[in-house]
Amino acid sequence: MAIKLQTLLNRAKGNMGSKMDPVVNESILEVVKLAYEAGIFVQITAGYRSFSEQNVLYEQGRTNKSKPIVTYARAGQSLHNYGFAIDFVIVSDDGKRVLWTEEEKWTRVAAIAKSLGFVWGGDLELFRDFPHLEMSGGLSTRDLQKGLRPSLLSRVALTTFSEIDSEK
Repeated sequence: MAIKLQTLLNRAKGNMGSKMDPVVNESILEVVKLAYEAGIFVQITAGYRSFSEQNVLYEQGRTNKSKPIVTYARAGQSLHNYGFAIDFVIVSDDGKRVLWTEEEKWTRVAAIAKSLGFVWGGDLELFRDFPHLEMSGGLSTRDLQKGLRPSLLSRVALTTFSEIDSEK
C-alpha cells in the first residue's frame, strides 16, 4: 500500500521545524504534493538547523573519523541556520526505504522545486548535494549574518505541471 500524501506532509512539517521561512515552508510542501501527484514520494529530512546542531554536523568526520564528512559549513555558514534550506530523500512507495539510485526521480523533483524558486544542490559546482534545496533570494550566508533577509515571493499558486515539464 502506497504511503499517504498526508503522512509525507506531516513528516515534512515535523522534520523542518517551526523556524523555516514561510515562503520556503509553503513552497517545499508544494514540492512534496506535486511530486506525489507525479508518483514520486518525497520525504523532507531536515530544515531549520540551530548553530549548535550545525556545529555537531560540521564536526562529523573531523573529530569522529568513523563517520564521513557531511558538510563544509560551520555554524552561521549554512542556509539551514536561517530557515532557507531543506534536505530531502525520495522514498519507496511504502515510505520505508530511501531510493538513492532513481536518478530520473531526483531530477524530476529538482525540476518541480526549481519551478517554485528553489536552487537544487545537484546543480552546485563546488559540492553537488542532491538531497539539498535552498531559496535565499540571491543572498549569501554573509548577507544573512549581517541581518539582511530576502523578499521571497511564493510561486505556489502560479505553478502548473505544464510549466514544470517545459523547464526540463
